[in-house]
Amino acid sequence: MSSLKERLLRHKKSIAGTQEREEEAKISVGEEPLGSAEEGQAAHGESKPESAVEVDEWSVVGAAMEHTEWGDFIIRRRTYETGFRHGQYELSRLSSCAEELFALLEPTAGSATSNRSAAPFHERLLFLDTETTGLGHGAGNVPFMVGVGFYQGNQYHIEQMLIRHPGEESAMLAYLEQKLAAHPVLISYNGKSFDWPIVKNRYIMNRMELAVEPAGHIDFLHPSRSLWKHTLPSCRLGKVEEERLGVRREEDVPGSLAPTLYFQYLAQRDPSVLEGVFVHNELDVLSLAGLAVHFACLLNGSHDWSCARLFGLEECFRLGLWLDKIGRSDMADTVMNALSEELLAAAELASEEPCLLPLAQFYKRRGRYTQACSLWSRYITLKGDRATASLEPYIELSMYYEHKEKQWERALAYAQEALDHLWRRDALKRSRERKPIAQSGKRTREKEEREEDAEAVSLRKRIERLRRKACSSTSAIRATEAIESEPSDSLLPKNSSAKLSARSSGQVSASVKVQGAASAVPRVPQSTRKRKSGLSAAEQLSMPL
Repeated sequence: MSSLKERLLRHKKSIAGTQEREEEAKISVGEEPLGSAEEGQAAHGESKPESAVEVDEWSVVGAAMEHTEWGDFIIRRRTYETGFRHGQYELSRLSSCAEELFALLEPTAGSATSNRSAAPFHERLLFLDTETTGLGHGAGNVPFMVGVGFYQGNQYHIEQMLIRHPGEESAMLAYLEQKLAAHPVLISYNGKSFDWPIVKNRYIMNRMELAVEPAGHIDFLHPSRSLWKHTLPSCRLGKVEEERLGVRREEDVPGSLAPTLYFQYLAQRDPSVLEGVFVHNELDVLSLAGLAVHFACLLNGSHDWSCARLFGLEECFRLGLWLDKIGRSDMADTVMNALSEELLAAAELASEEPCLLPLAQFYKRRGRYTQACSLWSRYITLKGDRATASLEPYIELSMYYEHKEKQWERALAYAQEALDHLWRRDALKRSRERKPIAQSGKRTREKEEREEDAEAVSLRKRIERLRRKACSSTSAIRATEAIESEPSDSLLPKNSSAKLSARSSGQVSASVKVQGAASAVPRVPQSTRKRKSGLSAAEQLSMPL
């Protein structure tokens, strides 16, 4: 132990002697130590200037150094003049229809969104997209690039901020806060769940207070899912811009590779590695503006209806539901009425469209039963003979004629048709069950059987109730007709009038008793009697008499 301690002391003395000799040599030649020069610059508030070589390196990707009071970071600026088209839309078109996007703001949006006289609404929008070091939401996920877009008049400006190391993050966040103060309404794509929570988390990690919260936040992912979840294979921004904006990206760097390329830059310090990431982020911010124009055109009614029909009637139906959801009921009715006319006119088209029954339900919720019944009848005409057809139109029409029109016979006919169709479908399923079924398949089949049994019981109860109503209605009609057919009492002698009234009342009561007895034993259709021979004893007992 002692020998080790002695060696360490000798090593320390040799290092100290070497440093003293170096300092004396520097003073002898008139040089100032490096540490004292840096301390002098810091005392006078001067920062160390960047080398010209480093600035030229970033000019390769069109970026430059941004010097702020918070520090330095890299920024890349782009400006798009009036008339620039991204896909099928001119970005400057948003200046004339941006206020339509008020309908997409949450009800709790701040007063800055309601004060429309402060500035044109399109100039108060800030389009945000980030590139991060990972896909999680934890504290270690850092947005190394933040791209923002905003309008000044009809010009669209994009600024992309990049940090070369964590020390520059506070300067970038301070600059972003200034942009948010000038443009208080955020627009993003999945930004409510990903981009903005990560950015807010970085303010906390850097011990910075976000003095200006967004007055409102519009996430275009939500309306995109409402419109295109059933018609597009994916609602990713890349797929949406390709299918609905007409944007084709060539040799684009996928967003999933952005973290890998950033780590490669940190290892090599070559700015050209990030050129593809800059372009990818720029296209994302451009597509946000293009989607803003698209949704604004849908909301003000200037979108071409024939163009929407090219994408399928299912998308038109989703458009009507979305308009109704955000409070544009009149426009939703216009879209739905045009869709209904199309479905009622084209038989081949309507037979393959899945929106026929949902559209009928839309009209039912609105209380427009005439249009709903037309669509239900259309479905029965086109698909009623299929074993896989839905029971919904039969049941809905039965309910309509029972509760709205009080036509018991027609309601009974539709209910009986629903039960017959249910039996046909069950017989078809039983004929296909010849191969052994896995355990999971058995559980699914058992669940379906329980649902079908419950549906059959409900239909039987409906049929029995409608038969009682129909018989009671027939008895009442016959009794009324019998009373109205009797001669007037003023034309008969007193004794004859009394006898006739007694005899007629007895006939009416007997008629009512006969009809009541008949209603107690419901009639079984011929098809039902034939079908019962192939059922088990338990199934026959569960059927009505």
